[in-house]
Amino acid sequence: FMRDRDDIYEEQQERILRHKLKAAFKQFIDRVEQLTKGALEFEVPFRDLGFYGVPHRSTCLLQPTSSAICNVVEWPTFVVMLEEVELVHFERVQFHLKHFDLVFVFKDYFKKVSMVSSIPMTSIDAVKDWLTSCDIKYTDGVQSLNWVKIMKTITDDPEAFFQEGGWHFLEPESDVNDDDESEDEDQTFKVSGDELEDEESSEDSEDEDFSAEESDSEDGDENLGSDESSGKDWSDLEEDAKKQDREKAIEDQEKAIRESTHKPSMGGGARKHGHSTSHKHKSAPPSKKHRRF
Repeated sequence: FMRDRDDIYEEQQERILRHKLKAAFKQFIDRVEQLTKGALEFEVPFRDLGFYGVPHRSTCLLQPTSSAICNVVEWPTFVVMLEEVELVHFERVQFHLKHFDLVFVFKDYFKKVSMVSSIPMTSIDAVKDWLTSCDIKYTDGVQSLNWVKIMKTITDDPEAFFQEGGWHFLEPESDVNDDDESEDEDQTFKVSGDELEDEESSEDSEDEDFSAEESDSEDGDENLGSDESSGKDWSDLEEDAKKQDREKAIEDQEKAIRESTHKPSMGGGARKHGHSTSHKHKSAPPSKKHRRF
């Protein structure tokens, strides 16, 4: 029970001391602003955007402000002005790792880079969102880089560095994607060329078929034109055909009658002739006409 009372008393003293420190710091800020007449401004950090990391030797809470990211609670302090930063690079970004490192590259290439290590992987999305809101370019990679050598290479020949692509080497995946995209474009171009050839051949065959159809239609039109040039329509042509059929049928009947009359059987004719002569030698009976009268 006595130990609990001691712990409670220590917590109360700690809260009192924190309150006194805040009040003293607030008085300091007010006095500085009065003396400088607003030339020097103080910013309040956004605690909700803070994340833990190791800028020097121990883990501390890094809190962004409107123009910087800082830690002034533990010594040595850590302050990075965002307007001086050109690029932020994420190192050791791998799913099986629990922490990653953050490197601040300054616009002054002769200035040493600032690094914050051992940041929990759960904070990576929040850090990226914060950098995006500040309009700061960032890249990420799976390995730790030798920044001393990199910065020396840049400072030795800055023009050559930018002619070779600048910070593009920090994005190896983009190179692979660019190569894949170029290959896809080539394949698409080749496929499109083959398709164009097939379409041209099909168009040629269609043109030939169309020309053949046109020639057939022209022949038919000529035939129709010859019929139409005679001044007869379809009904007149049908009547003429029927008339020709009737005339042909009549001619066939007359021809059949003529053949039947001009080709009698020989035996029958002889019998009739003999019979007629025999009646001449006999007394001729009265004719049927005399019998009727």
